[in-house]
Amino acid sequence: MQKTLRRYPYFIGIIILCIISIIVQILVIYDCFNPLLTFEVDAVSSVMSTCSEVIAGLYGITLTGYIFFADRFQNTSKEDVSLYDAVQALLLRYNHLAGIISLMCLLCTVSAELVVLYGNNTLLHPIAYRFWVDETLLFFFWNFNFILYFVISVLDPQKVSRISKQKREKLSADKAPGDADEFMKDWQAIEEILYGLRDKLAASIRHIPTSFSKNKPEIVHTLENLRNYGRISNGLWKKLNKLRQYYYLSMHDPNATITQDMCKLAQEVRKELEEKYTNK
Repeated sequence: MQKTLRRYPYFIGIIILCIISIIVQILVIYDCFNPLLTFEVDAVSSVMSTCSEVIAGLYGITLTGYIFFADRFQNTSKEDVSLYDAVQALLLRYNHLAGIISLMCLLCTVSAELVVLYGNNTLLHPIAYRFWVDETLLFFFWNFNFILYFVISVLDPQKVSRISKQKREKLSADKAPGDADEFMKDWQAIEEILYGLRDKLAASIRHIPTSFSKNKPEIVHTLENLRNYGRISNGLWKKLNKLRQYYYLSMHDPNATITQDMCKLAQEVRKELEEKYTNK
């Protein structure tokens, strides 16, 4: 638990918000049957309109800032190819969060506007109306805090090192340390073999795309070409991609320990590729 709190300084705040929300939800249900405050339709409409404008403004500023950030952040992987996997993983996570925020803002605004439009509807039961208003206000509260969480996550200076460590641990569950020097030598030999296979592929097939995307490292493009043109099997491609990710994710962590299973995998893949290199 202490390790988790050190890794996520705002984790305590999230727990507190959850506790507050549960308490508020209980009060909402209680307020429906035992009103704590008197609701005036005009006052409620004014509050809902104001909240909608505030959330819309926050959403616009947040989305604009994120678009600018994502474009600049993408460029970091062009400057340093070893950051490619960490950057892609973070951008994917942020895109999902941005989508959730967009949906939350839409639902929140629609709910508030419906409260304004149908607040004077006499067919609406008073208990249902009060519950609707309370839940919409609680939704506004959660929406605001989710935007705040998104902004804090994007501005976190340790986000790259944290996601790199998380992905590296997922790639190798083994805790036994291996020989880092041997792993680096095997990977360098693997890269040389792969580029040799790529050159042979380009010489044997016309019109093969030899230039690679600016958003992808050369090794990623090489692996995709070799797999797409049948020079390596899909199973071997998965092993190579796993090694590539592990190698890149370990470069920026001075405390990273290369595990034994990854060392064994590198040796296994190197031998398999050396056979393909001599036979092609």
